[in-house]
Amino acid sequence: MTGFLKTLKADLLDRRLLPFVVIASLALVAAIGYVVTGSGSSTPPAPASASVSPVVPSGGIAVTGAVAEKAVAETTDGTAEQRSGKARDPFAAIAGTKTEPAKTTPTATSSGSGSSSGSAGSTTKTTETPAPSKTEESKPKPGTTKKKTTVYHVALEFGLFPPGSTHETVALTPYENLKLQTPLPSAKQPLIVFRGVTGGGKSATFSIIGEAILHGPGSCLPSATQCQAVDLKPGESEQLEFLPSTGTETVVYELRVVSIAAAKASAASVGAAWSTSKAGREILRRAGLTQVPVLRYSGQPGVLVFPLPRAFSARAHVALEHHR
Repeated sequence: MTGFLKTLKADLLDRRLLPFVVIASLALVAAIGYVVTGSGSSTPPAPASASVSPVVPSGGIAVTGAVAEKAVAETTDGTAEQRSGKARDPFAAIAGTKTEPAKTTPTATSSGSGSSSGSAGSTTKTTETPAPSKTEESKPKPGTTKKKTTVYHVALEFGLFPPGSTHETVALTPYENLKLQTPLPSAKQPLIVFRGVTGGGKSATFSIIGEAILHGPGSCLPSATQCQAVDLKPGESEQLEFLPSTGTETVVYELRVVSIAAAKASAASVGAAWSTSKAGREILRRAGLTQVPVLRYSGQPGVLVFPLPRAFSARAHVALEHHR
């Protein structure tokens, strides 16, 4: 018996059978471990519970239900799918549960309409800020108001004053909204040229083309002995006695300034209100009267003011007022 064991031992320790011996030993150890761990736990596994605990979603409504052997979808009208019992509205609150009002959260949507979604008994509404009314949109924003400029509209009468006529009987030609440097009575027979108004629309100034003798309350510029222009206030009239080049008899014309009205105009319409006559500009250039004596144009279109220096302006202004 001892010899048999020794022979078996020698065979097992043989290098050719050594791998099989190792595999058999590992299988034996694994079998013993499986038996030990399997038989050591006597507690049977707990069966699956037939009830489901209530689940409370974020909306605050608890949803309960029993797990059936076969899944059945719950619909708004599940009579056809229901095996027994009464149909129930899935959106109605379950008895015994508390519901909280859904909170409204403002969100911006591209379509501008509110949307609602129901998921597990919760409702979410979206709102949008109302658009401003047409009245609010029509109001101009601060700083966007267009600046207005004061313009003056001159209305006058000018024409021939025959001998023996009176102011009541003579018919003069009316002129309204004159352009700067408009020749009167016409470009073919220029006797006077309209130059503009003085500051505040106090008077209207006219350059005299040629030699003339003036009769009336008008003021001669730059002086009474050297009258190149005449200045008249609204309501005043001046008679100009011209000596024609073709005859010896003088011709008398009368100039009346009817009114000087001030109005507000935008920057776009100021140019149209005070446009310049090309014919009158050429007449003044040929006569050497491009500048208005004693006066100059200000930054306001069509308005004449006294120039610098102040001493000269004061003397000219005093002379002008004294002559009136």
